Amino acid sequence: MHGPGPQSRFPVILLLLLCFVATPALGAGGSGVILGQLQLPASPSATRVSALDSLAAEVKQRTSIAAESRSRTLHPTAGELFEFPVLFLPGDDLLPESTFDEQTALSHWLKAGGALVIDWQGGGARLEQFRANAEQFLARLLPGSSLERIPRGSVVYRSFYRLHYASGRLRLVDDLYGVMVDGRYAVIVCFNDLLSAVERDKSGEFSFDVAPGGQTQREDAVRLLVNLVVYALCLDYKDDKVHLEYLKSRRNWRLPDE
Repeated sequence: MHGPGPQSRFPVILLLLLCFVATPALGAGGSGVILGQLQLPASPSATRVSALDSLAAEVKQRTSIAAESRSRTLHPTAGELFEFPVLFLPGDDLLPESTFDEQTALSHWLKAGGALVIDWQGGGARLEQFRANAEQFLARLLPGSSLERIPRGSVVYRSFYRLHYASGRLRLVDDLYGVMVDGRYAVIVCFNDLLSAVERDKSGEFSFDVAPGGQTQREDAVRLLVNLVVYALCLDYKDDKVHLEYLKSRRNWRLPDE
């Protein structure tokens, strides 16, 4: 993707020669990446900062990204919005209508290079209702856009780990969905409650059970979250084909149906 101007350029991870040799991205007020939860003022969704801190710890342990476990919530019109390259929007209820100022701020942030991960945590009963609601929400942010299935051959599924499906605390929908902006997925939607699969309590134990696949499914969910962070922090995924050809040559990977 093409980065914004110097005055609004996001902190990013440069994957040197696409080998995932990352340099630290600056977070708000610190020297490492800080993950954020987008908090819509009209939304009753609970804060999931502890889950994001658990994710940051996994990212730091598994990659060379300097992620910090001091995640925070962020309103759409916050002055620090452009210091966060990736935000998560978890929820178990329908997304509320945003004000004009909130829509404008989020739209500018997404078009400038921001990545938004929407994590549905409400189970299967209202899933289709939420899907339609999310499409309406995103259409207001990015007029003319549409929520589309992300192909399994996309870099999203192999930016760090090679994955074949979308996992989570639950396994309701095996696909991710997204909205493209300038050739990259600026919005990614998962319907499987991703963050609950990675969240740990104060004793270090996982906070939620994972079903139906247990620990294997949990590990796949953690790997998917790591992939999403790596994808969001990459400087340029304008040409996915070039990256995929590199991965195939380095790791003998094959795309679906090849």
